[in-house]
Amino acid sequence: MMDKKQLKISTFDDALQQVKDGMVIGIGSGSTIELLIPHLAEKVTSEQLDITGVCTSNKTAYIAKKHGIKIIEINDVTNIDLAIDGADEVDTDLNLIKGGGGALFREKVIDAMANKFVVLADESKMVSYLGETFKLPVEVDKFNWLLVARKIEAYDKLEVTRRMADDVPFITDNGNYILDVTLHNGINPAEFHEYLIHLIGVLETGYFIDIADQAIVGTQEGVKVFNKAN
Repeated sequence: MMDKKQLKISTFDDALQQVKDGMVIGIGSGSTIELLIPHLAEKVTSEQLDITGVCTSNKTAYIAKKHGIKIIEINDVTNIDLAIDGADEVDTDLNLIKGGGGALFREKVIDAMANKFVVLADESKMVSYLGETFKLPVEVDKFNWLLVARKIEAYDKLEVTRRMADDVPFITDNGNYILDVTLHNGINPAEFHEYLIHLIGVLETGYFIDIADQAIVGTQEGVKVFNKAN
């Protein structure tokens, strides 16, 4: 019986096989990607690959640089060949909820820009609907966060909490707050995202709809690869 860490690591080979010489790689955030980075660095060194990384968080950039991976800023690239990231939830159509680590805005910029976006997950992240096991993170401006929270609650009698860290409000790399929204099965992700994104003060939502091209999932029965239907 493999634990979650082992299941995550089991997905790495399939992802790393897609990393080729000369690529610009989008490097995601979270526990899975932090485990992946040393393996990526080892591949770069052993195969003498010339790759450049663009990172979705300051923490990821720090870890990647520490392992000798060349990192540049998003505004210094015009193309990302491959993005590899984790997810908090993955549904059967490869739609995602992301943002458990608070980096959802930068993740969406990089993952959506990539020619191919590959998601790594363990089987516990697979859900029948988005919001089944995880709250939806929404990044909002500090100035009017409470007004935004009330408008979100009013959408469908939803529960909204401001994310805290060590008894103080969590602050994103962009200097904003995160509101975590408890969802239910009746909510249409595309419609709710549209409602949220047009609220003044909302930077981005943790819905990643129609962005992922492939999900590599570690299960007790082995690694399963799901590709987006054309």
